[in-house]
Amino acid sequence: MDRAEQLALVAGAAADQWGMITTAQAKELGVGAVQLLRLAEAGLLESVSRGVYLVTAAGMPRYQDIKAAWLRLMPKEFAWDRPVGHPDSGVVSHASACLLHELGDIPAPEVEISVPRRRTTTEPFVRLRTAVLEGDEVTVVDGLPVTTPLRTITDLLRAKADGGHVGGVVAEAERRGLVDLDVLAEGVRPFARKYGLKVTATGRDLIDHLVAQAGESLRRYEIDRAGRDGFADAVHFLAARPDLAEHWARHVRPESLSGISKVLQDINRQLAPARDSLNQALQGLSRPNPAVAAAMRRLAETDPELLAALRKPVRPARRMARDDDSGGGPRDADDSV
Repeated sequence: MDRAEQLALVAGAAADQWGMITTAQAKELGVGAVQLLRLAEAGLLESVSRGVYLVTAAGMPRYQDIKAAWLRLMPKEFAWDRPVGHPDSGVVSHASACLLHELGDIPAPEVEISVPRRRTTTEPFVRLRTAVLEGDEVTVVDGLPVTTPLRTITDLLRAKADGGHVGGVVAEAERRGLVDLDVLAEGVRPFARKYGLKVTATGRDLIDHLVAQAGESLRRYEIDRAGRDGFADAVHFLAARPDLAEHWARHVRPESLSGISKVLQDINRQLAPARDSLNQALQGLSRPNPAVAAAMRRLAETDPELLAALRKPVRPARRMARDDDSGGGPRDADDSV
């Protein structure tokens, strides 16, 4: 097998492993350690970790150290043949998982991988943590098995990571919709005492404490605050337009727009006193005055022609002036505007 054939075999397998291949995997393909070394001397491969080579033409992959460390856990098995949960496999976790999820700015000086049974490594910058993970606690990022954001946050708290850094991770995960705060609060509640909170502290208390340490704010609180400000503006607007409040309260159907309906109902309740006073005033204007009605009856009996003249609509003064000026005479100055 010449050099070109060796490189073709190695590169073909490495293409589905971020451009990398282990010495054990290359041996399975018929390319030995000496041949790998010669390919490296020729500049076609590069040693990136003990027993792991990178095909130089593939370029350096992102998070290369994490991927190389994960490949070394089961050096003979290709990435596509590794089932999640295998006793010798592993899942990227803790600060390394934050890097892959791009959450927060937590320091990650080591590659952290959780494995289902106790294992050791001679790699100085790799830390293996023992943890049995459930299927819904693992996701895939860039081809790597990684703990979910929810599990990652609880792992960080269990490892007593810096509160401010964890708070930054929580805030960004919530802002991007990667975690449900109610579910997260239940999961982190047992760690409240570790971070100096009272025995009675809830998971939400811990979340608020961590996020405050990070100098961040939660999207839910921002939305609630914006909603309160918007509600106040709506009340002020509708206070000047009780007719709109009355219309909306009558026509909004709770089953189709339940959230908006509740808001409008609250507004309607607040405006009810002013609206009721206005309605009473209008009703008073619409009711005939008894004295005027009696006078009109007497006038109808004594002088029906005068009564007819009084009931005849009065034309506006300006319009009458225009009608009388049909002969083309000079117009009033105000009419030229």
